[in-house]
Amino acid sequence: MAFHLPQFDPFFTWVNRGRILYSPGARSEIAFELGQMNADRPLILTDKGLVKAGVAQQVVEALEKSGVRPAGLFDNIVQDARIENINEATRMYNDTRADSLIAVGGGSVLDTAKAVNILLGKGLIDFKPLADQAALWEDAAPLAPHIAIPTTAGTGCEVTNVLVVMDNSSQAKLSVTHPYCNADIAILDPELTILLPAKITAFTGMDALTHAIEGVTSTAAQPISDALGLHAIRMIHQALPLAVQEPENIEARGQMLIAATLAGMCFCNAMTGAAHALAHALGALYSIPHGLANAIMLPLVMEFNASEVPERYSMISQALGVSKENEPDHVKATACVDVIKKLKMDIGLADTLKDFSLPTDPGELAGLVELAAGDSQISYNPRVLEDTDIFNLFIRAF
Repeated sequence: MAFHLPQFDPFFTWVNRGRILYSPGARSEIAFELGQMNADRPLILTDKGLVKAGVAQQVVEALEKSGVRPAGLFDNIVQDARIENINEATRMYNDTRADSLIAVGGGSVLDTAKAVNILLGKGLIDFKPLADQAALWEDAAPLAPHIAIPTTAGTGCEVTNVLVVMDNSSQAKLSVTHPYCNADIAILDPELTILLPAKITAFTGMDALTHAIEGVTSTAAQPISDALGLHAIRMIHQALPLAVQEPENIEARGQMLIAATLAGMCFCNAMTGAAHALAHALGALYSIPHGLANAIMLPLVMEFNASEVPERYSMISQALGVSKENEPDHVKATACVDVIKKLKMDIGLADTLKDFSLPTDPGELAGLVELAAGDSQISYNPRVLEDTDIFNLFIRAF
């Protein structure tokens, strides 16, 4: 199949920091990696669900088997990284005299660990003033040793230098960047993901797919992010249905973990777009899980954008294996959207906004539209959205 090199901005930068270690059972390497960073008193950050499921204990046991006793375990993290949890975990780190961080969990846990490390680096105890600044690059310096162990294949937070925190006081999700906030080492162990329920496997997988698709279609897309995003799309399209239907399929679980990491590397350099902006607003005001909100909005945003950058959707359709060489780009773009809709059905995600009791009155949706319009990611969408466009996308999601 012929491949036409896509256009991109003549100037771009690429950021990638930290090592990636992949293997089923890779948690056995945690103690060694800590030792390489001269650390032996890690504070483990996780959530109560992973403690109850025994996943956090698998990490503790791997450490203790190698002679490392954790300084403590903080499991108060809930959906979305919240400023009050970040501050509480920072106090525990200081009180236990920990010397490093191990984050075990999904995006909320991984982002909480990033925020805690930033606070520690600045010698502060309240993340709220930092969240309001958004970009924390001035005088930034390397932080405490930090290992991330994702237990969902979705956010890619283990390799991104951005975190999203929930500010309850303003009912908004705030994006914060810091050049050293991502983990020094990302440990991808698919054995730690097999207990993930099918629905969460599905919508976290759609989160990773949204990262990849929006990274490829972003106005900041460039050749390196394209390569990562397109391969992530190939892998997710094949592995996600298997991971949902066969939860103990280690190969599929591993493919999804790697794909989510690739997608994370893609979008943290190329950014995302309108699906993410709208999903952030839905999560902030209606507590819809981020991956599920992305799954709901992605096909609708793709249809909205397709006429603006059909050549990029053509690339995606090739990655999905659904385009024919002689078809025009707009036909390939339509086929691409149809495949994403079918994938959602195949993994059991038939949810719409109707399932979350959202209002449909324009006046009642005004706050949601305003929040989405002000989100940092919407400026990277390939097609400009007016408030009426955002409102219409929300309405179409019912």
